[in-house]
This record gives sequence, structure tokens and C-alpha cells, in this order.
Amino acid sequence: MRVRPPELNRDRSPEAVQALLISDYGVSRETIERFLAYQAILTKWAPRINLVGASTLGSFWDRHILDSAQILPLARAEARSWVDFGSGAGFPGLVIAALVQPLNGGQVTLIEASTKRCGFLREAARAMQVQVDIINDKLENVKPRPVDIITARAFTALDRLLAYAEPWQGPQTQALFSKGEEVSSELAQASTNWLFKSTIHPSLSDARGCIIEITECQARTGST
Repeated sequence: MRVRPPELNRDRSPEAVQALLISDYGVSRETIERFLAYQAILTKWAPRINLVGASTLGSFWDRHILDSAQILPLARAEARSWVDFGSGAGFPGLVIAALVQPLNGGQVTLIEASTKRCGFLREAARAMQVQVDIINDKLENVKPRPVDIITARAFTALDRLLAYAEPWQGPQTQALFSKGEEVSSELAQASTNWLFKSTIHPSLSDARGCIIEITECQARTGST
């Protein structure tokens, strides 16, 4: 896939973002229709439970769909198993599922502690006709298994994310975490407890944000 560098002044209208997804990410028009169904059910549910900020509903395609989709080209092409920590309204996990299943049949697991949010995720997945494994439990209670890709958006600080991610790691696991302006301080803090390789990828949807890629992570000797 081709990925454009951040364009701070580009057209952020729904039509422009949809065109970008089709041209640069290879998203089919059928998948665009799935995202339209997602938008409709999110708009219906958002006033009833805390899913996303009300101010972001009007920028659904930019702030949520593109923000999630930009993770996919950073993942290894052979990745098949994904887990999304603290899935909330389904970003990025449900978006990733809609994108990877037509490509390689990848399996995405969404972990969310809130029963109400899990109810929303089930309804959204049904409306989108996307297959996902939804686990309604606290992350620390879920039995881990090695996966190819670990994602999380607005879940917790990097140091704690790496602790949660450790038992889900295999030899080639990538962690792809959406982060904001605090990423440098989070990296510094995490480095006191963990050894890892990291790459910061500028966000295409938010000039203040990034995707931080973590590989080869292991606890430092003596850390807790």
C-alpha cells in the first residue's frame, strides 16, 4: 500500500477521506458502505452511552476511520491475528477488521470491559457484516495468547500498555499504539522498565498525533 505523508491542509471532508481510502489504501466501495453503516449506528448510540466525544461525530471519517485505517500499512503483510486493547467504540479494532478480512481473512479480537460498549460493538459488527471476537472483560482477566499485532487507542500510558502487551507477544509481534503529544515523555518513562525497539510514525489524521511501533519488547532486569 502507498501511504501519503501528513497533509496538514488537505481536504478533510467525508468525500475526500473516502477518496483517499480508495486511492491510497485500496479500500473497496463495499467497505466504504460498511463504514457508512458504522457511522449510522455510532450516531444513533453515541447520545445514549459514552462512546466518542460528541464534537468528533462530525469528523467521523477523518478522526476515526482514517485515524484507524492508517495503522494497517504499518503492519507486517503476513500478519493474521490482531488484538485491540480497550476497544471502546471500535477504533481502531473494528475498522481494522473491516479492512483485513477482505485481504487475508485476518482475525481481530476486541477486548472491552464495559458491557454497554460491548453491546454497541456487537451491533456495529452486525451492521457492518464484519466478523470479530468480542471479549467483555477487564484486560487483566483475559487469557493471553501470542498474536501478530497489538493495537490500542486512548487506553493507557505506554509503560502500562507494554505490561499488558507482554503476555500477548510472540517472536514477531508488533505493537501499534495511537499516541498524542505526550509520546516522548511516555517513551522515556517506559524505557525505565522495558527494553524495546520503537519507531514513531506521524499521524495522517492529527498533526499532534502519531502511531508508535514497538517490537522486541522485554522487561528490564529487576523491573516490576
